[in-house]
Amino acid sequence: MTAVLMSNAVVAAQYLARGIAHFRQNQFAEAIAAFDAALQINPDDCYARWNRATALLSIGDYARGFVEHDVAWRLFNWRGFGPIGNDIDRVQALPLWRGEEGVRLLAYHELGFGDAIMAMRYLPELVRRAKVTLVLDQSLVRLARTFGVEVACKLPDDLTAFDYKLPFFGVMSALKQTEDTIPAAPYIPSVWFHEGGKIGIAWSGRTQTAFTLERFLQLLDHDGFELYALQPGPLADDRVEPLPAGSDFVDVLVRIEEMDHIVSVDTAAIHLAGAMGHPSAHLLLPCLMDWRWWRSTTWYPALKIYRQVSPDDWSTPFARLNERLIA
Repeated sequence: MTAVLMSNAVVAAQYLARGIAHFRQNQFAEAIAAFDAALQINPDDCYARWNRATALLSIGDYARGFVEHDVAWRLFNWRGFGPIGNDIDRVQALPLWRGEEGVRLLAYHELGFGDAIMAMRYLPELVRRAKVTLVLDQSLVRLARTFGVEVACKLPDDLTAFDYKLPFFGVMSALKQTEDTIPAAPYIPSVWFHEGGKIGIAWSGRTQTAFTLERFLQLLDHDGFELYALQPGPLADDRVEPLPAGSDFVDVLVRIEEMDHIVSVDTAAIHLAGAMGHPSAHLLLPCLMDWRWWRSTTWYPALKIYRQVSPDDWSTPFARLNERLIA
């Protein structure tokens, strides 16, 4: 029996490795078939679940992909990037929200800043269905309050008043979203104050860190433009206006409103520009890009995408971008 179990584990690992190899070539159908085979042997393999979810989401199969995404996180016993951390143990006794109405709901930010901004499109529906308290990183609190929701930057001391919990990005599976039901219209109201010749830039993020600022500016044709940072932190380059110290995402929003163009890698800033419906927002992506950008117009219809043709070549997407900026 032990030998059979070891043999099954080896075969499952081989299917998983095969699926990942297909996934890295953007061969999603082949990847899903390999992950399915791995999960037939071990249904609780969190890595196979996670990779299968990502492949399903990449092809726009959101009905299955979001459910699988949530299953994977539970198998990982995910504690989150957000403000909950080890305090998440206190919410485990609450049942998971699945769309119930007239209840008191504790939602909490568990993934990246961009993921939270992306999920904010559902706040009006959450508020319609439930009395919501949303726990977010402090940098997102002011932005979320514009939706008229109760927001905090840490878990309340008393959780007995809540009926359900919701990891915030899990709202997609809770509301049984498909590609046809996702609200795609801009959902963060904005007023544009364009004065001519301003570009807001974000060159490095948690999921895409291909550039130093120096390299980014070498590739971006910015002659005749004023440059403004959309990511926090001090800058050693006086060609770029930094964000003021202590800025949050409302401050980033105000800066985006003043920009003629937004140029960004995969960061929270581009999610915010997309959520605002900025008319000239441009996203630079690697060959192996995040699942959501395969259906970018589903999430942010006005966003313009520039993707690598080959893994070592950023000159081609930047050339296309530069042509559009000076047109």
